[in-house]
Amino acid sequence: MTHCLSVVIFVCLLCSIETTIGPGSRKTVGRSTEKVSSTPAPPVQFKDPSADIRASPPMKSNVLQRQLVTENLNPQLILENHASYCSTCTETREFAHPTLVYITPWNAHGYDIAKTFTKKFDYISPVWLSIKRKSAEKYVMEGTHDIDKKWIETLKENNPKVRIVPRVIFEKWSADDTHALFQSEEEKQQLAGTFATFLTEHKDLFDGYVLELLMQFRGASKATLNHIISDIAEHVHQLNSNETKKEVILAVPPYDELFDKNDFDLLFEYLDGFSVMTYDFPNREPGPVAPLEWVESTMQKFSKPEVEGEAKVFLGLNFYGYRYDRSNAKGKADPQQQQYGMKPIIGRDYIDFLKKSFSTTAIIFDPRAHEHVTFVQARQSKQDQQPLPQTIIFYPTLKSIYERLELAAKLNVGVAIWDGGQGLDYFYDLF
Repeated sequence: MTHCLSVVIFVCLLCSIETTIGPGSRKTVGRSTEKVSSTPAPPVQFKDPSADIRASPPMKSNVLQRQLVTENLNPQLILENHASYCSTCTETREFAHPTLVYITPWNAHGYDIAKTFTKKFDYISPVWLSIKRKSAEKYVMEGTHDIDKKWIETLKENNPKVRIVPRVIFEKWSADDTHALFQSEEEKQQLAGTFATFLTEHKDLFDGYVLELLMQFRGASKATLNHIISDIAEHVHQLNSNETKKEVILAVPPYDELFDKNDFDLLFEYLDGFSVMTYDFPNREPGPVAPLEWVESTMQKFSKPEVEGEAKVFLGLNFYGYRYDRSNAKGKADPQQQQYGMKPIIGRDYIDFLKKSFSTTAIIFDPRAHEHVTFVQARQSKQDQQPLPQTIIFYPTLKSIYERLELAAKLNVGVAIWDGGQGLDYFYDLF
């Protein structure tokens, strides 16, 4: 198997250090700052593997105060605490920079998360809409059947300052429709006008958009794409007044071939924000979702030191992970050549996995990627004296999230969570 994973597991098992942290350099709002502590993780009385481990209900102290932000994790600690967010802290901010959370219909728990923690978010982006070309110079916003007006009204009652900015994706465009848009200035103006008209029709619900089109139009002319984006922003901003402000945020893949420093500089004056997808680190093998060093290097190109105040950038946080299950590679006798099948995993599935595999699961901290690795070791056999793990999971933890929030604060940027319904409830104590 790979040098990366084998060394990480071996080194971490031998050299893992118990570390618990409290609020450090990050500024807090409405809460006194505590010093970083290096005390051991809270003691755990390990239960019989066959016992039913019940999740604790919400509590009056947060995960920092309960010393749960630690490298030293085990399944029981997660199973007992994942639902026990601080019920008295839902209106208190721990992370002082802008926070955006995406809410998807297919992870419906996100709707409840948004209502419970509304005051922790500056932007909420429901993933409802897509834009389509119907005929010559005619565009339509699809997905309006998903719009939940009562939910939005509740959010704005909970937090009058929250901005509702639905994501709009350019999805499943035909080659003819793409060609027409890219070749005709009138088509571009009609598209931009459709965005402005839709906002006018929903002025009491929406405060702007998050645009997702760079991946969908990969390979197209960057200059034309930037022109389309800036046209949309200009039309939307024409709706601004002393009473209202409409914003346009661009979802940005972390790859230079799709969006680089030059694109950022060109669009900076037109857009209100850039939501950078700092996750899905390219791996050919089981590996971390968003290694911290890669996240930091990716965010460097979005630096604007000459601009006073906060940059209009959001560092992406994944609240999902990946599960790798071992399968024998056909025709390969060497056990080290066995392959892994990969599939996404979200919070509720991760908890189910820990319950079912409680007695055979270990969790270690990768000090290079700054992520935890969950794995189930395969049984030894005569042919395979040092078997590779049967299952490997990279799923975010309080520790990994906290370190990325620390990085965002250091870089003076916000964060964007994909997505709210995929995480564990106690994650939100950190925001």
